[in-house]
Amino acid sequence: MSQNDLLKQQEDLKYNMQDMIADTTSISWVDGANGRLFYRGINIAELAAHASFEESAWLLLTGKLPSKSRLDGFQWSLSNMSHSQEKVIRIIEEFPQHLSPLLVLQTGLASLACIDRSDDDFEEENQIEKAMRIIAQTPVILSAAYRHYLGVPLLEPRSDLTFVENFIYMLFGRIPTKKQSRCMEIALIIQMDHGFTPSTFTARAVASTMSNFYSATSAAVGALSGVLHGGASELSVEMLKKAKMSGNVIQYTRDLLNSGGKIMGMGHRVYKTIDPRAIILKDILSQLTSKDEKESDLKLLNQIEEEARKFFQEKMLPVYVNVDFWSGSVYKKLGIHPVLYPAIFAAARMVGWCAHILELRQNNKIYSPNSKYIGQINVPYVPIHQR
Repeated sequence: MSQNDLLKQQEDLKYNMQDMIADTTSISWVDGANGRLFYRGINIAELAAHASFEESAWLLLTGKLPSKSRLDGFQWSLSNMSHSQEKVIRIIEEFPQHLSPLLVLQTGLASLACIDRSDDDFEEENQIEKAMRIIAQTPVILSAAYRHYLGVPLLEPRSDLTFVENFIYMLFGRIPTKKQSRCMEIALIIQMDHGFTPSTFTARAVASTMSNFYSATSAAVGALSGVLHGGASELSVEMLKKAKMSGNVIQYTRDLLNSGGKIMGMGHRVYKTIDPRAIILKDILSQLTSKDEKESDLKLLNQIEEEARKFFQEKMLPVYVNVDFWSGSVYKKLGIHPVLYPAIFAAARMVGWCAHILELRQNNKIYSPNSKYIGQINVPYVPIHQR
């Protein structure tokens, strides 16, 4: 290829694959212009108002809301598949104590692949079963990782609790109130899928090679572990802490923006208005906040949002809050340690990753994009004694 050919190739390049259509999907649609998110055609606001975690998961995996009998069967399967795997737990217990639960999850998924001897079975029924097993095992591995982090014994799931109730119970050793459970459930539902994010694309790319479910989801966890993808909720809480310490949240926000700083949890590549998930999480935080709290996260975040809104409106920039602006404070209200924030995200998004792998399996084509070469050509080889 000549230098002219290389230059011509550059004209069609879209860096970072931004705005490129890599594949088709019927799982979720992000309507950035109008601030809407749909799962299989259903607005997430409706799912957040009416659906359970299990209903939403079945919808994403199969494309249909379950009947009562199907839902009962799905719940039973998740419960039956959620008992800890002794070999995986032994591996976790050998790790250093203060590892990220997300890193442990990635290793745990890879370990499950070594235990599951049917990992090369690509029949549709077996693939759905494998997806259910991974979804069921995710909170088990994460809770084991967190309790190892704390240096306390592992807790087995209980058959009398729902998926979300068991997740909270295995993490903290307490049965949540109905309000806590429902708030956590909604937070998980609205983060199950969101188009072709880096982790979802990673899952699909790995799965497209006909690799197994465990490899694809483990790779997706690796992508999520990057701070630019899965770490924003924790950064938002850190920002709020600094704002509180300043003694004047409004002035802190002004100074930060005027100095070119960034408000964590504001702005989104797709949404040109408020992230619909942020609206739902703000309502959850409101439900969890006592009216007697004088300096609540809800009040302070509202002040930051309002001051930032004025700043961006003056500059005529369409910058609004996203899901991460509120999620960290919701987790905090639920008593969740910051080290778990990305892990909670992974537990939710695991459903979406599995749904995408199942979708890809229906008409699999390997993902193999081109790259633009920017190095030199026709460079002569120099013998080692002349270098």
